[in-house]
Amino acid sequence: MQVFTAKSMTSGVLKVTDAPCRALPERIYSRALSGEPIMSSQTTVAETPQAFVSRGIDHADRLRSRGEPVAAASELEKSLQVARATPYEIEFATRIRLGITLADVYLALNRLEDAVGFLADETAFAEKISQIMQATGTSTQKRSAMSGYLQIRDRGTQIGLLGKSAPEIDLKVWLTCDPVTLADLGGRIVLLEFWATWCKPCQEMFPKLTALYDQESKNGLEIIAITRHYMAYKGTLEARNDELDLMRKTLDQHGVKFRVAVAEDEGLQRLYGANGLPTLVLVDRQGLVRYAGPGGEDPVFKSAWQEQLRDN
Repeated sequence: MQVFTAKSMTSGVLKVTDAPCRALPERIYSRALSGEPIMSSQTTVAETPQAFVSRGIDHADRLRSRGEPVAAASELEKSLQVARATPYEIEFATRIRLGITLADVYLALNRLEDAVGFLADETAFAEKISQIMQATGTSTQKRSAMSGYLQIRDRGTQIGLLGKSAPEIDLKVWLTCDPVTLADLGGRIVLLEFWATWCKPCQEMFPKLTALYDQESKNGLEIIAITRHYMAYKGTLEARNDELDLMRKTLDQHGVKFRVAVAEDEGLQRLYGANGLPTLVLVDRQGLVRYAGPGGEDPVFKSAWQEQLRDN
């Protein structure tokens, strides 16, 4: 039976150790490196699994920047093989980074089913680690584990939505414009933005969204910015009204003209994989999700948006 313990590295990064897995067999690295073993019986100082995986991700990033997604996928798959062979030798943040990076490369290669299935497996692993940390870890470890789990879970949700009908929005509190549903907006392009008053990148996104709306609303673009109560979540009516006033003040500061609504709880965020903020979701004229992610300068978002304009 494996016994899991947790410790903090000098860097403060969460790492889960499992004593029976500490020795890495040569055959694992041999497969990963196509016959080039890293460790030998005569070597006392060898590249650790953590170093191998980190180096592989960095190399894959360089390959992606050079427009070589096939080579990047191959590099990441080697790193994944080592990470799964020695799961408790890899820093948790590195495992999460590996999972999200490989899934995005699969998307670039139009391997959507591979991305969805792979992320389901990685999410299950991350949930297991998070559960262990919630039971045995320090406060810092608990936060790190939960954050990593939510990251990989939400990315899996986002990718799983692609090409499917967007979940309907049922929002009762609207800060601007009249209430609508996605069904009401059929035939128009809808951009959902999940945001919060305390989120600095969200504030930076508002001017960009306003400019986009001013330019493209005539071509059928609708923007719906969705937030919820955070500071006053489950608070008193007075506290919730105070937070609503803060939301309105934020919108006034940015001169927001598009639709803004307040969700009752985090349920809609869960449906759209929008725990991280801001999250943008692009819904086409047929009501299908064409993009879900951070938006902004993401080239995948720009490509998806240009495709919708071409289909106008």
